[in-house]
Amino acid sequence: MSAVAVVPPADRPVLYALFGLNRAGQIMYGTLLVLSVAAFAGWTILPGLRFSDQDEQLFRAARHGDRAGIEQALSAGASLDHSAPVDRKTALFRAAVFGHADVVRLLLERGADPKALGADGRSALDVVLAARGEEKDPAAARALDAVAAVLREPVAAR
Repeated sequence: MSAVAVVPPADRPVLYALFGLNRAGQIMYGTLLVLSVAAFAGWTILPGLRFSDQDEQLFRAARHGDRAGIEQALSAGASLDHSAPVDRKTALFRAAVFGHADVVRLLLERGADPKALGADGRSALDVVLAARGEEKDPAAARALDAVAAVLREPVAAR
């Protein structure tokens, strides 16, 4: 007994394509698969990359220790829960690593989460302690020590 190749009849090429039984159907379903994976990735990943102008203003103010700028950004609609798209760190991280203890206290009073983790799995306190270990400038080291003390304070003491 010999194997007989099944050749699709020429009168139904559309049905064979729709069921993926011929080359055109295989290309069509392969293309749909690639497009659906891309659409899924875009749907789930890209919303996390959105970063509002108010959030950018908040991060800039936190980085520079600008209390008035932080208050302005928060009143304009910035969120303390939003994180940077690249490293997933919040404004609290920015203020903390730049040694702005008063700004860190303000952010914590306004509801920032001191236990939030960045993309590297570290909290703001972890990042500050690591920066403190590498810091050579005594003034910057004192500032980081002050930030670490604020981050270690119990919630009731703030």
